[in-house]
Amino acid sequence: MTLPDHPVQTSVASRYLAQLAEHGIEHLYVNAGTDFAPLAEAYANNARASNAAFPEPVLCAHEGVAVGMAHGAYLVSEKPQAVMFHVGVGTANAICAITNAARDNVPLLVSAGRSPILEEGMVGARDTMIHWAQEMFDQAGMLREIVKWDYELKLPLQVDQVVDRALGIAQTRPKGPVYLTLPREVLAQEMPCDLPSFKRSAIPDIGAPDPVAIEHLARRIAHAEFPLIVTSASGADRQSVSLLGTLAGRFGIGVADTSPRYLNLPFDHPMHLGLASQKLYDDADVVLYLECDVPWIPTRMKPRDDAFIAHAGVDPMFARYPMRSHRSDLTLAGKPSSILSALTDALAGRLEAIPPDRADKVRRLAARAQQTGGSTREQDGLPVTKEFMSRMIGETLPADAVVFNEYWGSPQHLKRTEPGSYFFLPPSGGLGWALPAALGARHAALQTTVALVGDGAYMFANPAACHHASAKHKLPVLTIIANNATWGAVDHATRGVYPEGEAVTHGERRLSDLHPVPFFEAYCQASGGYGERVETRAELAPALNRALHAVQVQGQQALLNVVCID
Repeated sequence: MTLPDHPVQTSVASRYLAQLAEHGIEHLYVNAGTDFAPLAEAYANNARASNAAFPEPVLCAHEGVAVGMAHGAYLVSEKPQAVMFHVGVGTANAICAITNAARDNVPLLVSAGRSPILEEGMVGARDTMIHWAQEMFDQAGMLREIVKWDYELKLPLQVDQVVDRALGIAQTRPKGPVYLTLPREVLAQEMPCDLPSFKRSAIPDIGAPDPVAIEHLARRIAHAEFPLIVTSASGADRQSVSLLGTLAGRFGIGVADTSPRYLNLPFDHPMHLGLASQKLYDDADVVLYLECDVPWIPTRMKPRDDAFIAHAGVDPMFARYPMRSHRSDLTLAGKPSSILSALTDALAGRLEAIPPDRADKVRRLAARAQQTGGSTREQDGLPVTKEFMSRMIGETLPADAVVFNEYWGSPQHLKRTEPGSYFFLPPSGGLGWALPAALGARHAALQTTVALVGDGAYMFANPAACHHASAKHKLPVLTIIANNATWGAVDHATRGVYPEGEAVTHGERRLSDLHPVPFFEAYCQASGGYGERVETRAELAPALNRALHAVQVQGQQALLNVVCID
């Protein structure tokens, strides 16, 4: 589309920023460098002239924080986001966070400057020593396997088309990040006065699920003794949450989660059977895996050999995974909400085939699964455990709080019930995700936002940069650290592979022992926040209330450093 003429909006950098705004990008999460000079000038000219709308820059002191904030902003707003950082070195710092966004199907326009191409002769040409050392033969090559599309802006006349294509591809399902490099000389050039007209492209949506496959699945479910729907990420499609609950209740279908990354169905729903287990698989004769990238781990559990297995989702083959060989008798492509709606219609005509006592059986199993035992009123003298922390947090947080869980929180105890209220670390497992994502979510929405992190994950998050962003952009987020001074994943993996090996027998922990850990609460205090160390069960509830008061009433960021044993 053609933008109105503005006398000050003359540079390619200005046009680029205006095009981002035209496409609905409200913020540009940045970690700037020498390549940002044309952008700085464009922002200054724009502010002076009250010119066309630009995205508001959100400065972050580390690239991982910038991408993580954009990731979290998308999760709560469901709007594409844009980030930019400094040439190849900034891109390298951000790769882990971009990988998380890719595996979580988050549409980001990731951009970076490119070292100036010319050594002299144009505005923006090389003028500092790093411009030689930072140039790469193929800057985008380091993340080409991760992103959906990459390109380099070459000419001023391309700006409108390049932005449109980048954001269009990012938002086409399965969604994901794209990468654009921006040479400084190109950004500094003036835009031609007469631009050819350009009309933005429509973004395609995934089609309706195959009706023949839906009928086949409905027939199998209707005649099953114990049908089961297992999901990891169907809740990314928020409309699917209520549809799944209605489908399960109406037709007597059990629902279980496996490594849930979203609120797929509230754990207190009368048909929710908790986390997937071998006991459920032993009983289930039909299993529908809905948005499950790893439906089961064969060395731990698997469905019956005679069970009918279906896989469904936007990309049910998970084509970007090099290997994934889980058995499938039926594979169905579509958005979860579309699949569940079509399946509901198909099952409505098969009610007479459904065993009459099936729904009651599932409800009884769900009721037992939800009576998990334990209480926050257990003896105060016992050590703090992660399960105790999860229960206490679930009892204390307001109903509308949004939780970003990096590993340790038990979703069944956190009592999140609303779609979009719970998010778990992306399946790529890039640590340092939850705190930046919580900051981005708080930037995009005004709800109480909580990050649950381990001590190692917290250090991965570049905590000084995170707390700086919280203070600078006035984002009162609550961080709760489960501090056991251990890389738990390392010890767990060692026990799993060598259960009777030397490392387990003799307590080899040189690769996992984090002692001495810092006083993490001091990181938050150094940026003007509220920080507190918790060492006993009796201390946890009052500390949670003080931290929530700091966040909700005083508008401060807060951090609880909770010493635990597991």
